[in-house]
Amino acid sequence: MPRRGGPDPDERRRAEQSEAALAAGGIPLAASERLDAFRASGERFFTSDLSVNELVVTRDAGFRPLTQVMGTCFYRTGWQSYPWARGGGWLGGSGWGVSGAGETVELEQQTDAWNEARRLAVGRLAEETRRAGGDAVVGVHLRRRHHDWAAGLIEFVVIGTAVRSERYELETAEPALSNLSGQDLSKLVRHGYWPVGLVAATTVAYVATGSNQQFRSTGLFSSWQNQEMPDFTRGVYDARALAMTRLGQQARALDAHGVVGVTIERSHREIERDRGGGTKYTDLIIEMHVLGTAVVEVERGAERPPVSMALQLNDPERT
Repeated sequence: MPRRGGPDPDERRRAEQSEAALAAGGIPLAASERLDAFRASGERFFTSDLSVNELVVTRDAGFRPLTQVMGTCFYRTGWQSYPWARGGGWLGGSGWGVSGAGETVELEQQTDAWNEARRLAVGRLAEETRRAGGDAVVGVHLRRRHHDWAAGLIEFVVIGTAVRSERYELETAEPALSNLSGQDLSKLVRHGYWPVGLVAATTVAYVATGSNQQFRSTGLFSSWQNQEMPDFTRGVYDARALAMTRLGQQARALDAHGVVGVTIERSHREIERDRGGGTKYTDLIIEMHVLGTAVVEVERGAERPPVSMALQLNDPERT
């Protein structure tokens, strides 16, 4: 029913508070209130995206599911210039290197947008977990997409199940986020490891076709034989190396001993570039997304892990 007399002052105040919380990387007021009320109630009822098998092994490992948690972010990418449009140099002019090979260059604006959007979404997932009283999140699923209805608009959504340990006294400021399933988390804990964080990275790279590849793909005998497109092959390797380097840096910042459950997803789109004189080159823009769980070896690690436990990780009754 339409409201008379203009907007309600209380609703306007709440909207402003939610906007401020989002600007600070947090969650809207309604979400924080719901989770605070859930934690204060102490009720045992839970919601989760765990399968029956995941629920059983998670409980066997000593973790009680609390509630499904989520983090999301819509993010708009700023203007991105392509290498061949910058003027001069190896793509802006006529120079293509001594060998005629193509080049790979990272598109900083698009790369930064993906990484920042994911950071905000994962941060909101962690905040929901803290407010719910969780020690960890099991089975984090990350979804991302481009939206055609707005230029440069991307979206990240991360969903998982917040759990709390009933067997170990964990003293940690941040909940352990993991893309591992309930079964895998149970195996990890039983064998003396603990997840210390979700690590992820994205690289968006422009892969330019060099004159050598162009000649092979459009030359007189180009359609007569099978042949590799080396510039594109090298571009995929370059993009993966950049993404994995960032992943490793994040894991080391957490003092992790390794990363498990690494997934690599790649997509590409073609860009047709006019070389002049009626010659057109087909270049690629490659998106490389990597995701994994950083872990520490609790029992045998020489360094003190970033979690304090009152009991040993392996349950003596179940080894």
